[in-house]
Amino acid sequence: MTIETIVAICVPCVALLFTVLTFSRNTKKETESAAAGRATMTADISYIRTSIDEIKVDNRVIQKDVSDMKAKLVEVEASAKSAHKRLDDLNAKG
Repeated sequence: MTIETIVAICVPCVALLFTVLTFSRNTKKETESAAAGRATMTADISYIRTSIDEIKVDNRVIQKDVSDMKAKLVEVEASAKSAHKRLDDLNAKG
C-alpha cells in the first residue's frame, strides 16, 4: 500500500469518528437542556399549585368574614328597627 492509499482510507474514517463524537456530544447537551427545562417547569408548576392553595385558604377566610358581617348586619338592622320604634313611641307620647 502506498501512503496515498493509507491517507485516503484514514481521512474518511477520522471524519466519520468526529461526526459520531459531535453527534453524541450534541445529543447529550440537548438531553441536559431538556432536563433543565423540565425541572424549571416542574418547579414553576409546584409554585403555582402552592399559590393556588394559599388563595383558596384566603378565600375561605374572606367568605367566613363576609358571613359573620352579614350576621352582624342583621343584628344591627334589628336593633335600629327597635330603636326607631321606641323613638316613634316616645314622639307619639310627647
